[in-house]
Amino acid sequence: MSVLNFSTQRINLLIILISTVMMVVVLNLPFKAKPFGDITFHEEAKNLALYLKGDIGFDKVTITKAPGPVIFYTPAYFAAPAHATDNQLWTYGVVFTFVITTISLLLVFKIATAFFSKEVGLLSVLLFFVFPIHCYYSLGILAEAPAFFSLALALYGWSVAYYHPHKIKGWLWLTVGIWFLILNRPNAVFLLGLGIVVVAFAFWRNKSFFWLYGKKIIITCVTVGLLGFAVLQLAKTITGTKAGGSQEELFYFVAHQGRFQFREEPTDFRFWDNEIRPDSKDYQNWVRSISDLDRQMITTGKSHNQVYQEFLLDDIAEHPFWFTRQFFVKSFYGHVYFINSVKPTEFKLGPLQGAMGYWLFILLINAINVIILLGAFLFLFKEKQLIRYWPFWGVIVALLIFHALTYMEPRYMFPARVALYIMSAAGLYKIGFIKRVVNFIAKFVFPSPKATANEY
Repeated sequence: MSVLNFSTQRINLLIILISTVMMVVVLNLPFKAKPFGDITFHEEAKNLALYLKGDIGFDKVTITKAPGPVIFYTPAYFAAPAHATDNQLWTYGVVFTFVITTISLLLVFKIATAFFSKEVGLLSVLLFFVFPIHCYYSLGILAEAPAFFSLALALYGWSVAYYHPHKIKGWLWLTVGIWFLILNRPNAVFLLGLGIVVVAFAFWRNKSFFWLYGKKIIITCVTVGLLGFAVLQLAKTITGTKAGGSQEELFYFVAHQGRFQFREEPTDFRFWDNEIRPDSKDYQNWVRSISDLDRQMITTGKSHNQVYQEFLLDDIAEHPFWFTRQFFVKSFYGHVYFINSVKPTEFKLGPLQGAMGYWLFILLINAINVIILLGAFLFLFKEKQLIRYWPFWGVIVALLIFHALTYMEPRYMFPARVALYIMSAAGLYKIGFIKRVVNFIAKFVFPSPKATANEY
């Protein structure tokens, strides 16, 4: 057996083992993601699975939001027994998500190893275990886990395509990965535009990159755009008039919500919810604005989209300072984490109790998060060939711009952590102390040629 194969098998087994332990630990924490999110993906995947089994009619099948999560969870629900309860379906969905998330970590190691080294690959995975936010989001029927897997698949495809640009395998995985990412997070469509910008930049400043990858990147972006549009149109056709609202109405609703997020309360980081922040001035003004716009639709006869569009444009023009400040506050908010499922006074986690324990825990997890961000900044600052890593920073920029302009929650940036952690590991590995620690750990994970020869 070769050293490389043995090393890969060992790290793969370790990733699976540690992932299982971390999942059990997170499962028993006193705070969790909402089991069914906003219930939409769960209900629609359940109905699609029941329709495929022949238990309900097509009139019950709808896809009202992003189609990706519905497609993702349907196979797990299809495998569940007939007449399964919601809790049983949740179990099937979470087990399936755990498997897919673990596969994503295996891909993370492969990606980082391909672009950097097996030590950077090891550090990338260790960062996920130090801050296992991926386990947290795996415990809900949400869009985050399938989007996370989608980006891992896309970056794996790019790692193959970059070193073997004339082989179709890498470009195929890149296309499928970005396509499914957009089906789970339609706002990631900005990545396609950035891809075209990268090719244009390469045409003027990096001819070798352009001739090797430019045409294929354009084909990939165009193909993803067409496939994404086709699936979104298919989802609209399937839903038809069976459910109210549309993707456009949802966009305007979220954008309107974002106009009040951090508007006059830039330091209120509480979750946007009537149970958590009913006393918030921004939240109250948002509720009041909805009523005002509803009356305006009645009095003017204008459509929902037209009224909301006019409000958004007028509000940005009338309040440029708020708009600018909101953009930067949302950008910051998207990269910090707070626990909203439990009140600070009711927090209990080992020796950490009450409000003091809550804020100490929040400080700890965000300190780790800041280190991860600093590692990524260090990589971006020192790397001379950033064009080589365009899907890595590109997906972060795409998601950040969209949500900083509309409405932001940290979970919306979560899928980009596949790229963020790899870049962070590459940056942190440049620091002498961290490099020595990782190299020490690597001795136990990756056998030396001499040791392997003795064992076999």
